[in-house]
Amino acid sequence: MPRRLAGPVQFLKRLMEDWALTEADAALLLGFNETDLELVGPFLEGREALSGRDVRDRIAHLFEIRKTLSMLFRDLDTENGWLREPQELLDQRDPMSLLLGGSMEDLLLVRDYVDAAAGR
Repeated sequence: MPRRLAGPVQFLKRLMEDWALTEADAALLLGFNETDLELVGPFLEGREALSGRDVRDRIAHLFEIRKTLSMLFRDLDTENGWLREPQELLDQRDPMSLLLGGSMEDLLLVRDYVDAAAGR
């Protein structure tokens, strides 16, 4: 019997839906390689608990990014468009491609950029 999904997993599943992400994308957001997709499925299904500080930190940063963008745009379509548009201050890269690059450094760059856009 699958476990009840923990809050971070529920958030991740909702984020995947809101941002139109695949399980492979989720693997990259969590710091896994695309080839490690089989490691992400059990988390998303509640068969295994999320473990490791890096994964928990990544989810916490993604939560803050999502929360701030939701406050800024208040419209999911606008938010998704912004995530996929090249941004001048990110050297014409779009935030989503940085997030899906898989590095913690790029995830923190996007978080800082989003926080700056919110005036923080």
